[in-house]
Amino acid sequence: LTLLGLVALEDPPRQGAAAAIAACRRAGIRVAMVTGDHPATAQAIAREVGLLEGDDELVVVGRTLPADDGVLGALLDRDGAVVARVSPEDKLRIARALCQRGHVVAMTGDGVNDAPALSEAAIGVAMGRSGTDVAREAADLVLLDDDFATIVAAIEQGRSTFSNIRRFLTYHLTDNVAELTPFVVWALSGGRFPLAIGVLQILALDIGTDILPALALGAEPPAADVLDRPPIRHHLLDRRLFTRAFGVLGPVEAAVSLAAFLAVFIASGWRPGDAFPLGATLLAASGAAFTAVVLGQAANAFACRSTVRPAWQIGWTTNRLLLGAVMAELGMLAVFLYFPPLADLLDQAAPSLAGFAVALVAIPAVLAADALHKAAR
Repeated sequence: LTLLGLVALEDPPRQGAAAAIAACRRAGIRVAMVTGDHPATAQAIAREVGLLEGDDELVVVGRTLPADDGVLGALLDRDGAVVARVSPEDKLRIARALCQRGHVVAMTGDGVNDAPALSEAAIGVAMGRSGTDVAREAADLVLLDDDFATIVAAIEQGRSTFSNIRRFLTYHLTDNVAELTPFVVWALSGGRFPLAIGVLQILALDIGTDILPALALGAEPPAADVLDRPPIRHHLLDRRLFTRAFGVLGPVEAAVSLAAFLAVFIASGWRPGDAFPLGATLLAASGAAFTAVVLGQAANAFACRSTVRPAWQIGWTTNRLLLGAVMAELGMLAVFLYFPPLADLLDQAAPSLAGFAVALVAIPAVLAADALHKAAR
């Protein structure tokens, strides 16, 4: 009697690998499989996870790779390439060749011999569970769960963090325009036009009212379509950010602030050509200018949540941290205006009805200017 037995081993792809690769393609990220497995095995796995689709498939073996790095880079400069039976030297050459073509290369690895390739790549990714200590030391990023989908989640978080920093910068640079303009007007007038906002008021704006909304913008959750766009190829500070802050939102805030400042004088009987009144009128006018900037920044905080959609299309309550921060900002404004010791320290007083009415215009003015600029873009 003869007994025959057959034992088969299967190492299937992780659940979610196919979805992660599809997300990479939507995000404009090219994915290549570089493995030591047999070409048939690599090809079958690549098809199962959707890496190989259609008739335009590229499956090559490590020993057949071109000797010239330039030719190698041109061969693999595509989405969905599969390279099987690779050696550690092959992985190093692949990373170097693609980096030389201007790509930001993320290379994964777990063995001791993968360390050179992980160091050569722009981002070396080591496995935390199955990886060696050498690979983890050479890598920039360690996956604690050894899951490719975690890399995609990290990319999503990275893009969101980049956008949040730009939101933070846009918010503060807009405020700077409104703070600087009164000094420019005062200097150009030779001191004949009173200074609408003083140094201590600027400190109260930057350190007091602005800090919480700015931090809340830094905690903005990732947008639903953050992986549906190509990779970010611009710097944190670029022409678009400067145009938005210095050319659109900032000038609107500054204009409303100066208008609120003048409204208090006009309501008190001042007319162009007359000497500006001092004392209580000047303090109330300065308070109106300060109020306009704070209200403009409250609107600006919601406007900065997106670079393409107006604030009312995003939802006013989808970032609860920002909502609470803006409420705290308005509370601090009331303290700075109506708590006498602080108001006296800042050389301001509660604005008159006319000044406050003009200051309120800062909210719709900033939101409208932001919407028109986004529509024009």
